[in-house]
Amino acid sequence: MGIEELKYLKHYKPTETELRMSESLCSHGILEPTQLDTEKIQIAYKVMVIELDFPSINFGRLGIVLKKGITGEQYISNFYHEFAHWLGHSGNQLQMSKQQKLAQEMQAEQMSMYLRIPYHMLELVDFSSDDCIIEIADIFGVPVELAKRRLKKIKDNVLCHYDKAADLTQANKII
Repeated sequence: MGIEELKYLKHYKPTETELRMSESLCSHGILEPTQLDTEKIQIAYKVMVIELDFPSINFGRLGIVLKKGITGEQYISNFYHEFAHWLGHSGNQLQMSKQQKLAQEMQAEQMSMYLRIPYHMLELVDFSSDDCIIEIADIFGVPVELAKRRLKKIKDNVLCHYDKAADLTQANKII
């Protein structure tokens, strides 16, 4: 019995950050992929978004500033990135070291992926499908590249936590 034949989520262990993002969405009533729309997130969290001729930034507890004129996937991606900063970070990056800024940027990228394809909605995905990446992209309305990154994270996590010996023990319990 190979890992492909097993249910992925049975062996999946979400990270603390992933759980935090998922719990936050749930506590704000974001339970279905259709609710992951940027406007619905803004309303649920009461976060103000301002568009200015300025680079996209988190504007403290007041809200998010997005660069004026961005649209489509660039808007959504920037929104979720800044929303992740808004949810999970504090402090002024202008006063941080390069390493601190880099760490926050990497965390925001990870958190935005978890917000766009949240743990509590993964049961909607058929991980045994040959078109799993396309399915993830369609269900969550994300680019294929983001779906690939998320699926790789899931697969890597499952491989780390998959205990073949325990599964064989469970399978042979009847004997």
